[in-house]
Amino acid sequence: MKKTVFSFIATLTLSAITTSSIQAETTTAHKEDTKNVAIHDIQGAGHKSPYNNKKVENVEGIVTYKYKLNGANYLHIQTPDNKKDNNPNTSEGLIIYTGKQDYNTKVGDLVKVTGTVDEYYIDGYNEKKKTDLSVTQINARDDKGGKISIESSNQQLPKPYKIKKVPSQISANDQFNTFDRKRYAVDYWESLEGMRVETGDVRSVGPQEHGEVFTVLKNQSSETDNGGVRLAESNQHGERIPFKMYDNNTARDFNVATGDYFKGPIIGYVNYGYSNYKVNVDLDDMKKAHVKGDAQPKPTSLEPNKQKLNIASYNLENFSNNPQSTTEDKAEKIAKGITTNMKSPDIIGVTEVQDNDGPNSGGPEANESYERLIKKIQEAGGPKYKYLNIDPEMNEDGGQPNANIRVGFLYNPKRVHYDKSIKPGDADTAVSYKDGNLTRNPGRIDPHNPAFDDSRKPLAAQFKFHGEQVIILANHWNSKNGDMPLFGSQQPPALQSENQRTEIAKAVGRFVDQVQKDNPQANIISVGDYNDFQWSKPIKTLESFNMTDMMNKVPEKDRYSYVYQGNSQALDHVLVSNNLADATKLDSVHVNSDFTDMSGRASDHDPLVAQIDLKKDKKDK
Repeated sequence: MKKTVFSFIATLTLSAITTSSIQAETTTAHKEDTKNVAIHDIQGAGHKSPYNNKKVENVEGIVTYKYKLNGANYLHIQTPDNKKDNNPNTSEGLIIYTGKQDYNTKVGDLVKVTGTVDEYYIDGYNEKKKTDLSVTQINARDDKGGKISIESSNQQLPKPYKIKKVPSQISANDQFNTFDRKRYAVDYWESLEGMRVETGDVRSVGPQEHGEVFTVLKNQSSETDNGGVRLAESNQHGERIPFKMYDNNTARDFNVATGDYFKGPIIGYVNYGYSNYKVNVDLDDMKKAHVKGDAQPKPTSLEPNKQKLNIASYNLENFSNNPQSTTEDKAEKIAKGITTNMKSPDIIGVTEVQDNDGPNSGGPEANESYERLIKKIQEAGGPKYKYLNIDPEMNEDGGQPNANIRVGFLYNPKRVHYDKSIKPGDADTAVSYKDGNLTRNPGRIDPHNPAFDDSRKPLAAQFKFHGEQVIILANHWNSKNGDMPLFGSQQPPALQSENQRTEIAKAVGRFVDQVQKDNPQANIISVGDYNDFQWSKPIKTLESFNMTDMMNKVPEKDRYSYVYQGNSQALDHVLVSNNLADATKLDSVHVNSDFTDMSGRASDHDPLVAQIDLKKDKKDK
């Protein structure tokens, strides 16, 4: 998701300072000289530039890097090594914006820049969204009074700053009042903004996406089998080093998986975009440094068993019958994954099934989307599944406009019995549980509850397996849209979307409670993409209704289903009623999240497969 500013104290040597103290000293000090100021003066030693909105003249630096973004020209300049201030808190690099004009500068030119300092949102989300940090730059457009003079050429570039250790803690969580580059990653990267930097060997902790690769230094311990690092409640891994590769469009075809290596030295240029500090690098350099790792997609370890029920959860990432938006390749990959990697579960709770025409403007019906997937599974050697679905109201459940994503079920009629004698529900009718059965099968849980506004309504279905009743809930809770990013403008980041998910958890929990009051020994399994972590308030809220999150019982190295910006994390969960906890095993099947489309990825989420021994549950009672 996606520029920072520093205050100026010329002789500051402390490593930890506060914004308030900077501002006080700045206002009482003599007026800043705006002629012949140095880059480190403009950057300052904090999170606001004292020269913001001021015109500066003859700022000297060596051109180290040039690029274009959205048709505009940018270059990085850096203080010559013999003119640095030796204060690690003040960056010696600066970004120069020249608009359409190029000024004919080349890397290695010593230049003097005149223009206006501003805090700008160069790449990513603009100021209106109020999520990102700004980047200190000089606007040197000639029509704005700026100019660049080339003083000499073919200068030796400043030595790159060697990145040896990035703090693991992201910030002091006090809205930037504390600045300490040794302790906090957001301050560490700010102190290097615009600079030429160098890393040694690094390891990828996520697949290439959008031309970016998130890495850690190679000697950092792996926390997953594939070489990743896991997001934890107490560790958000500020030490991740993101590389942004140019040409960005070509870089999207670079097949980098979690666990791949890049052999150093790697030289790049610190920037910020889409809610993250990033090191801009050339794609060709990264390709030359690339060493393929050992990560391979692996099937579930849970073997099918005639006496045990296998239930899966799978986010299909916007699957429809529209071949323009869901390609044949994707459909075949998902089908193969269900048959080969998931070993054809008895019931699959699916999320992000779109209507028949995907994002086109047709109606919300999804029968053709389900039928397409079922046919592909058969062609891949799997069983002939049937599906359960309730079409939502048009554009009422969020997701891609006109696509009408929803949750549903695939089930193998040769393995489980679906009770057709119970009337199916519709988009408006709430399901309940009475006298030992659902009142609608399938049925939507509390569809008019405002907690589900612009979000998917959970679906409940009733099956029997070897005579035992099973109630299954499919969920796709509201996304993290609206949350502040880890390296964003609010520290600590506000998690606004969590409130809605907590209310959703209460609504689902009340339904679970109703089932359990009518049938205290009910077998309840709740699956899906919950868009939250196992320690989060929403998941803990649902657990409080006599439910157990089985993700907590998975070995730690496997406790993830999604990789976001290099953090392996669990967004998908299988929760079971407490009476089933000891009879259930869960496997997170890592076939997608660590890989690119080029290496077989079918969705952005890994599927989960749970195996439940209902007979064991009965024996234990």
